[in-house]
Amino acid sequence: MDAFQQHIAAWQPFFITLAGIGATLAGLLFVAISLHPVDKYGEAKVNLRRLAEHTFADLVQVLFLGMFFIAPGQLPSFYASSIILTVILGMSGPARRLLEAWRDRDHTVHREHFIRRMRMSIMGRGFVFLGGVMLFISHDTGAATEQDMILIFSGSLVLLIAAMRNAWFLILQEET
Repeated sequence: MDAFQQHIAAWQPFFITLAGIGATLAGLLFVAISLHPVDKYGEAKVNLRRLAEHTFADLVQVLFLGMFFIAPGQLPSFYASSIILTVILGMSGPARRLLEAWRDRDHTVHREHFIRRMRMSIMGRGFVFLGGVMLFISHDTGAATEQDMILIFSGSLVLLIAAMRNAWFLILQEET
């Protein structure tokens, strides 16, 4: 087993846990949303719906990150391109919701709160993306691989924290 595979093997328990947490929290998000299903689609709750969609996208992002790194014996390019594609494809929904919120003049106060709640997950996605790019560029030394994995780890944790914070707001039905 080469040095890269040893580094990935050392990180696999984290990614197994990450995938489990992502799947569990996505399921709990469904429960939280089902507590108040009628309220989510009312005109006054448009930003709560956007926040629910965005939180679900964060949790799916975390789930996919964990699942890709569970795959054993892959080349660095597999892990790197999986991360990069997952982040790029996973940004289409949040980017659309951010644009919708930015253009929404009917709910300006709540719109600003929604946009602020998106910042942390965008930062987490940025860390993950940067880690994927760095993994794609340089993985020839153990130190470089470890640095890339720390970026991916940090971004994953930021995504989880953002998703849990947003889920808490959804459970409480806070608009502000």
